Amino acid sequence: MSDGCLVVYKPRGCSSHDIIDKIRRVYKIKCGHAGTLDPMAQGVLLVFFGRALKLLNFIPPEHLDKTYLMKVSLGTCTDSYDATGKVTATFDQPIDFGSEALMNSLRTFVGCYEQTPPAFSAIKVGGKRAYAMARAGEEVVLKSRKVHVTSIRLVADFVSDSVRQLLLRVHCSRGTYVRSIAHDLGQKLGCGGHLSYLLRERVGQWAFTQAFPYWKIEKGLPFADSESFVSCENILPYPRLTVNADGQLRISRGQPINRNDIVKLETDSPELCDMVQIISPGGRLIAIYGTPKNQSEDQKGGFRLCPVRVFPENET
Repeated sequence: MSDGCLVVYKPRGCSSHDIIDKIRRVYKIKCGHAGTLDPMAQGVLLVFFGRALKLLNFIPPEHLDKTYLMKVSLGTCTDSYDATGKVTATFDQPIDFGSEALMNSLRTFVGCYEQTPPAFSAIKVGGKRAYAMARAGEEVVLKSRKVHVTSIRLVADFVSDSVRQLLLRVHCSRGTYVRSIAHDLGQKLGCGGHLSYLLRERVGQWAFTQAFPYWKIEKGLPFADSESFVSCENILPYPRLTVNADGQLRISRGQPINRNDIVKLETDSPELCDMVQIISPGGRLIAIYGTPKNQSEDQKGGFRLCPVRVFPENET
């Protein structure tokens, strides 16, 4: 099976680890995910296979931004900040704030700010998972972290079963807890609130509309030729530099390459990059090379690229 990334549609009711475990057992392949999705949430989960697992650290953070469609139920707070937790407070007065107050509150989340994660999260505190400590009744004190919300838009404001609901679309950085946004928004509005629905619509360039459904995974259906699968050669956003046989030999030895090794250079961005993907004559990703910090001209007057990560032919 090809190395690469599978865009999976995770259903509600199972954890991200459940998806990984199922894929490992059904397809007999080494894999891991990029970014946990809570059991109550559904949508895009990126699963990386084989050599693609080595690419995770090379994906720029901004290329893993998330887009969520989330519903906030107002008037009730929970300890987990979502519908799975225990109710900690209720608001028994009419919720009658206007559109201007709502929009002003939403604007406070746009941009960079310090966010405190929920106690029921996978963050480690003294070697323990925060959620395990919270479930055991231990006090959990988490430090705030800087997150970035590119945009937050009101999709709908309605009442269902006597509960006022806000449907929001949020585009945010990796590491942002939308459960915290739901909780903090309720606090700003003075009535409390919690996350009651979450759909991760997109991670970077990969959307839920192209995702591989879980039922196909359960049946063990092939995915390598589907639109849900992204090969190693198409994961990273860096320019693609194809080399000749001499260049491939030098790369296998971890040596710098020069201009005589280059067959062609492909890029989707006019901006200069400090790293490139090295592609073999056969079209396979074989290395990531970069420009040395203290680069100097060699004796022939050319500039060289040096290895950042080389992938041996038999590496999986």
